[in-house]
Parts: sequence; structure tokens; C-alpha cells
Amino acid sequence: MKSYLLLLIISLGIMLVTCEENNTNPEYKFEAKVLGRNTDCGLFAIQFTKSIQQANEIAGTLITEYTFIAKNLPTELQLEGISIMLDIRRIKDTDLGICTAMGPSYPWIYVLDAKKKE
Repeated sequence: MKSYLLLLIISLGIMLVTCEENNTNPEYKFEAKVLGRNTDCGLFAIQFTKSIQQANEIAGTLITEYTFIAKNLPTELQLEGISIMLDIRRIKDTDLGICTAMGPSYPWIYVLDAKKKE
């Protein structure tokens, strides 16, 4: 019985060491489309097109959201309709801004880095 347990532990160890994530561009984990300036908060909104579930996990949203207010979106990417690649983090209380609550409300994310999708 001990030999089976030892064999199982060794097999699991080998699987953990040899399995690696195949990510072709680890710098930019997400793809999104810029929707335009949000009338409620005055910041640009984006809609994730890939890795939506991961974006929701980072943002801490309970339901699957596609659209977010993008705090710190670079000025050169603030063009409605363009596709971008970006890396994000959860918004902190100190990052939040003022919204009027008179337009559509979306969860916020903080853009760490972004570039136009080629």
C-alpha cells in the first residue's frame, strides 16, 4: 500500500512540474473593444471580448459582466470602436471617481497596461 501511495505522490509531482501554461502573450491577458465615454462617470467604457470570466474574477463582480469602466485607459486608446489588448487589476477605493448616477452604471477596473490590437 505504501508503494502505491509513493507512486501516486511521485506521479502528481511530475505532472505539476511538467505542465506549464501556454500563453503566447503573457503581458496582455485580455482583449476588449473601446465603447466610448460613459455619460455617467465621464471615463471610457470597454467591453471584454476574450477571457471574460477571468476579468470578472479580477474585478470581483458576482455576475458575468462584459462592460466595465476603464480607469487609467491611455489617452491614445480612448477611441470608440478600436480593439485593444490590456492587463488589468481590481479597482481600489482610492482609484474610484465621482459618477452622477444619471446614466448606465458599470463595474470599474484599473488598466495596468494596454495597446491597440494589431
